Amino acid sequence: MALRICIYEDDKFGNFYPLTLVRPVYVLRSGAVPSFRRVEFLFPGASITLVARDQISPLLAEQHADFPVSIIKREAGADVLFLNGRIRSYGDLPKLVRDSRLSTIFKCQDETVGVLFKVDTFQAVPVLATHHEYLREYQSHKADIPEFDTSATLYNHVWEMVSDIETTIAEDVTFLRGISDLSGDARVHNGAYLVNPDQVFLGHDVDVYPAAIIDASKGPVLIGPNTRIESHAAIYGPCFIGANSVVLAGKISHCSVGPTCRVGGELEESILQSYVNKYHAGFIGHSYVGSWVNFGAMATNSDLKNNYSPIRVSVGGKMIDTGSIKVGSFIGDHTKFGIGTLLNTGINIGACCNIFGGGLTTDKEIPSFSWGNTDKFHTYALDKAIDTAQRSAERRNVTVSPQELELLRLIFQHGLTSAGALTF
Repeated sequence: MALRICIYEDDKFGNFYPLTLVRPVYVLRSGAVPSFRRVEFLFPGASITLVARDQISPLLAEQHADFPVSIIKREAGADVLFLNGRIRSYGDLPKLVRDSRLSTIFKCQDETVGVLFKVDTFQAVPVLATHHEYLREYQSHKADIPEFDTSATLYNHVWEMVSDIETTIAEDVTFLRGISDLSGDARVHNGAYLVNPDQVFLGHDVDVYPAAIIDASKGPVLIGPNTRIESHAAIYGPCFIGANSVVLAGKISHCSVGPTCRVGGELEESILQSYVNKYHAGFIGHSYVGSWVNFGAMATNSDLKNNYSPIRVSVGGKMIDTGSIKVGSFIGDHTKFGIGTLLNTGINIGACCNIFGGGLTTDKEIPSFSWGNTDKFHTYALDKAIDTAQRSAERRNVTVSPQELELLRLIFQHGLTSAGALTF
């Protein structure tokens, strides 16, 4: 059947702060691709629309120009599936959608995973519509739409994405191998060593230098094009390194590293979005790091308490027990750390922060645009924060777009806002 899938955020997007300050939850990555791209694997041939909050829509439209944002065009005869962007595991949902003959609300533990609008029962919605028009039609017909339980599951917090890294990378590599050739004309120099090379996938123009090790004995390693693996770097799978990155001396294990990152030292079970600079020695573990974050030399986080008890994280001022003994840091875009910065377990740090001083940062939640350290935080002046963001981007030959600059101003003025989020 013809199908238009609209991926949306519900009112729990704030649980993924600070990463959802500048992007929708479905752009976050727990494996080798952004979460929403997995729809292409499981619903082949479906058309995709991204439904976003008002605050982030302009930047999302710029960064993902291949997909319509918040404008839904229903092809002739096509059904429309609204899919919760927090989806974790699809379970039996693809089959249920294919087999459904009626408009249906798909539920998991009383939460809506998706809503299927069959074309013959929702003809009142215009062919070209917004998500608000679908929501109004849904609300007027909700009592007549059957509910069906699905084995699909949803993420509730960002640390769950971190805990899924190994499984999700392996699944993504399996899917990607089914639709494209993952290996290119890489150069593996004499003296480099690949363990289980059949599970090492090197893109075009990848260089693996002498004395580098790539170990895929416990899972696949996928390295994107134009990436350099320097001498004395050790990469342990499952692991994903995005395009145009540099891996320096150190140990990178079970991580998902986005495009155009420079990473060295020790990085363990962590997710980096893009343009992250962790060039020097230091440890980052069990963390999720936004784009344009810079770690000074020896910047290090704790991801395990001395008494091995479960770690609590503050999100929006509310303390939440993660139920895990391994939880690191969650860091917003454009945040910078001075040399020797130490981060305690389970710290939540907003966007455009500048943290320095070489001491232990113990605050459980640090607001966006904070300047200083635990001894004393000040408000980072907006013009100075934006100047730093622009200078950082210029060093990578990138210009921060007007849409992103405007979003940073909105975050400074209003924080995280919910206008445009959907509740089915």
